[in-house]
Amino acid sequence: MFERDKIIDAIRPSEEAEEKGSAFLKSLRQAFLRGLAIVIPVFVTIWLLWLIFQLIDGIASPFYQYIGLNIPGLGFITAVVLILLLGVFSRYLVVKFFFRMIERFFLNLPLAKSVYGGARELINAFSPDKKSGTFQEVCMIEYPRKGVYTIGFITNELNYREKDGENRRLTNVYIPLPPNPTTGMLTLVPSEEVIPLSISVEQGLKLVLSAGIVTPPELSRSKDKVPGQ
Repeated sequence: MFERDKIIDAIRPSEEAEEKGSAFLKSLRQAFLRGLAIVIPVFVTIWLLWLIFQLIDGIASPFYQYIGLNIPGLGFITAVVLILLLGVFSRYLVVKFFFRMIERFFLNLPLAKSVYGGARELINAFSPDKKSGTFQEVCMIEYPRKGVYTIGFITNELNYREKDGENRRLTNVYIPLPPNPTTGMLTLVPSEEVIPLSISVEQGLKLVLSAGIVTPPELSRSKDKVPGQ
């Protein structure tokens, strides 16, 4: 009996030390995950801004290098100023006519027509100046499996004719993929299975692009539209 008590007393400190060690490792793991939650968004933002900087800077930099001006960032500043000037003067009739001619040229080219038209519609969907954007409404659909819901944006509706001649109403739902909302996937969902939500497109974009961190007070079915109608 005495020997057994000695063995138990010898085992107990090792168990307590093991519990303390596992608790310490758990706290380290949680601290590491909290650090990742802070660092990753910062690095992703810096990386995306650097890519945009490189892209825009590369537009005008060759010209300055040709005339002997190798100033880092000068091409970026020039490109930003030119884009701002285009935005300011785009309101004038002459400039509008000029860009319509360029647009008509691209739309008449077989391959460029698809690329330019699709890119223009996608950019218009995210444009704050559009009174009626391409994204009509925020919705939920069961994807990628039953019981799991994904936030999407209704872009249009169409009819699908079955082999027996029966028409089926489908809703075009665009699912953006963060961090770049212009990349995503299009799903054709039976209209009766689409759940329209009573939040704005801007709130829906914030919800998706923040990975659910920025959320509206609540999600509820929109009363303005009945699915399938």
